[in-house]
Amino acid sequence: MSDFALIALYFSSTFAFFYFAKFLTRFHWLKKFPPIITASIFIILVLKFFNISFEEYNTGAKYITFLLGPATIALAYPLIKNREILLQNKRAIYFGFIFATFVAILSAVFLGKIFHTKLSVLLSMLPKSVTTPIAVEISKTIGGIPELTACAVIFTGILGAIFGRRILKLFGIKNDIAIGLSVGASSHVMGTSSLAEQKEFKQVAISTVALTIVAILTAVLTPLMIKLYIKFAPVFGIH
Repeated sequence: MSDFALIALYFSSTFAFFYFAKFLTRFHWLKKFPPIITASIFIILVLKFFNISFEEYNTGAKYITFLLGPATIALAYPLIKNREILLQNKRAIYFGFIFATFVAILSAVFLGKIFHTKLSVLLSMLPKSVTTPIAVEISKTIGGIPELTACAVIFTGILGAIFGRRILKLFGIKNDIAIGLSVGASSHVMGTSSLAEQKEFKQVAISTVALTIVAILTAVLTPLMIKLYIKFAPVFGIH
């Protein structure tokens, strides 16, 4: 089989696995299970069974990864559509952005303290609440491991997409702005997509702004937080 045919095969099979996983969500016992997890399991099993390396598979799949950037930009549509809501609540919203950014970074440090994490692993975890394309670039800049960062981002997004709205509901939070800000700031595009699936367009608008602003703030504040971490690492007992 030619190189072009293999690339086309891996590219198209990725879509096929995803849509098959999405089809499975019609069954009640898989309804709340994110298709990205099911599709990933299928892909891993197939690669393992046919002894296909990730590098070979990625010759076709990398083009889908490239589309993450345009997909993130496309989320600007609900932002423009609901810009009046953002202007009316700008003080509360932007304070929330700053607070969420610090919580995301400090929570990674806190987890590092508990599990006695190596510095390289901890650096990789810092951008966990930022959408993948930006998180990977932040990780490269600060000396993290991009592949580990991508895994952390996906895991964080899945948790937010599945449990984010449930946790907020548990605490009686029903305000669209609060929900959108919380989900977008903590679970980036995946959390925002879960809101879009529920057709909560006001929440999507706020969530889109949150994931964008938090990404920018994380890129700016992370190096500063790293300097503080290095200075106080002995106090935390993390090496």
